[in-house]
Amino acid sequence: MISVVMPVFNGERFLAEAMDSLLAQTFRDFEIVAVDDGSTDGTPAILNAFARKDSRVKVVRGDHAGISAALNRGIEAATHDWIARMDADDVATPDRFEKQIAAARTNPGVVVWGTYAQHVDSNGKVLGISKTGPTSEDEYRKLRNAGEDVYVIHPTSMLRRDVVLKVGGYDSKFNFCEDFELFDRMAEHGAVVALPEPLLLYRIHATSISMQRFFTMRRFANFVRARQKARLAGKVLSYDQFEQDQQSRSRIARAAETLHTSSGFYYRKAGLAASEGSKAKAAVFLATSTLLNPFYAIPRVWNQVISSKLKRMCGMNQPLQPAVGSSPANGPETETVQSCCPS
Repeated sequence: MISVVMPVFNGERFLAEAMDSLLAQTFRDFEIVAVDDGSTDGTPAILNAFARKDSRVKVVRGDHAGISAALNRGIEAATHDWIARMDADDVATPDRFEKQIAAARTNPGVVVWGTYAQHVDSNGKVLGISKTGPTSEDEYRKLRNAGEDVYVIHPTSMLRRDVVLKVGGYDSKFNFCEDFELFDRMAEHGAVVALPEPLLLYRIHATSISMQRFFTMRRFANFVRARQKARLAGKVLSYDQFEQDQQSRSRIARAAETLHTSSGFYYRKAGLAASEGSKAKAAVFLATSTLLNPFYAIPRVWNQVISSKLKRMCGMNQPLQPAVGSSPANGPETETVQSCCPS
């Protein structure tokens, strides 16, 4: 019924915990396709041990070719109708697959099922909840028809394999934004919906983000959005044409975008530093973000930190909020640490 595709590159630190969470699922009709993307640490030995222990674990090995190529290798090796994504540093709740497959059985028009997730740090401490994705087909259609972002948290997703293959799988051109780009193509064939429950612990790493990667993610995300707007207008937009259009803008427009993106990068770095207890680094990164673009940083600090603290001081019941540098509950920044979807 479900093929779990989990790419791994030097993931020995959290790999066993991730595998244990999969094998503890209450829904049992699944296989795990673990794709070792050329690891040089203890990853192969850990995967071999799990494969010996449980016949549902299949290990696929290859040279280090990047996440999109690894995912496509896993999908090719999969044998079931649904592809469930999982990362080697995340933890699935025991009922994740049970709830996702139940939803899939009663909603045949959905081609991608995601869930909400809890952000956790390296030690498993919960930092906040990420409420990402439309929670109904009606909401999906409204967002899609309006040209808005439609996506779910990548490692929570369960994808219809036939649709993944129909659209050509993951595009290696869009590494770091491969999920956002794939969901956009799959959305042409059905709905993308999230179950409004946190069924995954999503690990946040300060080392998982770099300036180059962040700018690349932003550029790819902007292309996907522009492609969707062109589609709504009855046009086709290639990536090469998008790049030409971007380069033809004025210097002022390009400089403004650079400042906005740089502010977002340092804001994210501030949140990650804060989550690891590095208050001094967090303060420096937050100050840098604010100097680069105060119109970006200040509203986010207010909404994500100051406002929620004031409400708690006044005795108002508040749900768990994301840390600085994660995202508003339904905002498009939830996944930019290890994925795309940045605003």
